[in-house]
Parts: sequence; C-alpha cells; structure tokens
Amino acid sequence: MDRPSAEVAAQRWVARGQGVQQGVVDTDQGGHVFGFRFVLTQGLRNMFAQDGYFNMTPYRVMENEWADFARYGARVEATIDLDAPVVGERPETVTVGGKAYSARSNNWLEEVDLRHDFGNDSSQRYKRRYYKKQIVEFVAEAGER
Repeated sequence: MDRPSAEVAAQRWVARGQGVQQGVVDTDQGGHVFGFRFVLTQGLRNMFAQDGYFNMTPYRVMENEWADFARYGARVEATIDLDAPVVGERPETVTVGGKAYSARSNNWLEEVDLRHDFGNDSSQRYKRRYYKKQIVEFVAEAGER
C-alpha cells in the first residue's frame, strides 16, 4: 500500500522536530515505531525522530526479520520502548522486546529472542539472527507441540 500524503507529511514534521518531538539533529528522519507495512497509517502517534542511518539500516533490518516471521507462518508480538530524557523529546534509546508464535497453533516459538537495545544514533548495528530455514523449522516444531 502506498503511503498517503498525510503520512509522508507527518514524517517530515517529526524529522524537523516539530509537533511532539524536540531535540532532533540534522541527520534525523521521521521514522515509525512500528513499520508502516505492519500498522499502516497511524500518523504522529506511531513516529519519532530517528537518526537517519539507524532508521534506514539496523531498524529496517530488524523489521525485515519480523516480516519474514510473518511470511513463513509466525506472528510477532513486539514491544518498543522509547526512552527520552523528557517525555516528548527525541528518544536516546530504543528498547525492543517481544515474542513470536506459530500463527496456526498459537504456540510460542521458545527459541526465538526478539530483544534488542538500540541507541538512537548512527553507530547502531543489527545482525539478523533468523532466516527462512530457521523460521520454518521453529514454526513446524511449535505446531507439533
């Protein structure tokens, strides 16, 4: 689904530090807490000022991993905590948690660890931990329980 113009405008607004975000830096982008592909149009309530590299590389790699879980028969339930010095300001850290479940049996994929702590800066890295073969195996094992 294409992003509506209001969603794109909200991203620009957040990137410039207007509205609910303060303390942004020149390299910031208006990024989504939960990727647009997962929750579609949510406007400002699903956005925060993110370092541009962090938004486009490590955070996106993590979201791609989640999308593969969904593609191969799992459901991801994630929590994302934005830690800012003051409520409404640009978060300094982003803490991710959550679990994956078999979409068919609803059993927890016990071997899957979705936790990760990020700083909101360009030094962040995220290396995929799960690929198609592993995900399919985890889902199949969960379906047998």
